[in-house]
Amino acid sequence: MKVWKGMMVLGLAVALVGSFACSKGGKYGEAKELIGKTLTAMEDFVKAMDKATEAKAVAAALNNFKDEMAAVKPKMMALDQKFPELKDETKVPEDIKPLMKKMEEMASKMMGASMKAYQFNQDPDVQKAQEALNKVMQD
Repeated sequence: MKVWKGMMVLGLAVALVGSFACSKGGKYGEAKELIGKTLTAMEDFVKAMDKATEAKAVAAALNNFKDEMAAVKPKMMALDQKFPELKDETKVPEDIKPLMKKMEEMASKMMGASMKAYQFNQDPDVQKAQEALNKVMQD
């Protein structure tokens, strides 16, 4: 029962963050929506890596995350030009700060989930997926 209650609280928190992040209102509505999509991609990656027990599943998780990042990257770069203040942590608007905090939390979870890839780093499919993800993130 305790686990179920925790899952309900977590689900509600995710729904609230999602609805806040996807709001179209205000000056930064577009940025909030994109940050929300990025957070969802990060969460999906962490979940997939947590479930992965073989190289094939790890490679699939890496490839899915790469595809999602490739889709949002051009939009993120455009927003960097439109809202340069979002790059400077001291100038982030108050309504964006909760999302940035959530992004930082997810980044640390991703680091942990990414460690699983090292267990399978000799697999050619995992190597190929890691290289493809690195290319998307660097370009």
